Amino acid sequence: MDGFVDPKLALRFEELEAQAAADLVALRALDLPGSGAETLRRAGATCAWFAHESVLSHVFGLGLHGPTANSDLEAIEQFYRAKGDGRVKVELSPYARPDALVRLGERGYTLTSFEHLLARPLEPADAQLPADPRVDVRAIDAANPEECAEWVRVAGEGFFAPNGVPLELEGVFELTPRLPGTIVLLARIDGQPAAAGAVAVCDGIAALFAAATLPAFRRTGAHTALLAARLAHGARSGALWATAGALVGSGSQHNMERHGFRVAYTRPVMVRAL
Repeated sequence: MDGFVDPKLALRFEELEAQAAADLVALRALDLPGSGAETLRRAGATCAWFAHESVLSHVFGLGLHGPTANSDLEAIEQFYRAKGDGRVKVELSPYARPDALVRLGERGYTLTSFEHLLARPLEPADAQLPADPRVDVRAIDAANPEECAEWVRVAGEGFFAPNGVPLELEGVFELTPRLPGTIVLLARIDGQPAAAGAVAVCDGIAALFAAATLPAFRRTGAHTALLAARLAHGARSGALWATAGALVGSGSQHNMERHGFRVAYTRPVMVRAL
């Protein structure tokens, strides 16, 4: 753990991510009442269920708001079991109380992977980051179905071409433009869509996510321009910190580090088969 982020700030980072997951689940439940999308609050943790195998269907913030009892984990496991899931996934903050880790170990949760949370402070100068004249970056109109559909296409193809959006992210991009406090941006080069990204600002934090560049436009400056635009939006909105998640050792991690981000901490991902 680097130490430039203290436990109080780390808690704010975790709560912002948990709230975003809960908001996306609520939007899915509104659009698809029969989907079973639902959120459970237990022991201060947010237990989100968006869909089977979804990247959002896991536990956020366990052990950050008080002790974790076996009865809490039993209730959480029953919540996911009732959804027909074959496992419970917990992304555990390194600032979680030790008893949370002990209880998970006692119940057979095993470490499956790690995820970095990267952060960097925002300064007033970030609001005036120079624009790349080759790249036009603009926020899309979340009320315009055609613009939203174009953003979803670019985000999906940019992340996963040529295979298409995987099961764990199905339905997530479509709801992102409607996420409270969020703007989604599209970068164009010579009028052609090149890259997509999103930024949500809340509680003095600008969370950067969903950034992807179409294969034909990689190494053209589109991704960097999109990052600069999101940092500028965060700074202009009064945010003092910017955050982003990344898999350990991934290209996303290295790209963010080249633009001033540092690893704030690393979350172990704990899973138990039901």
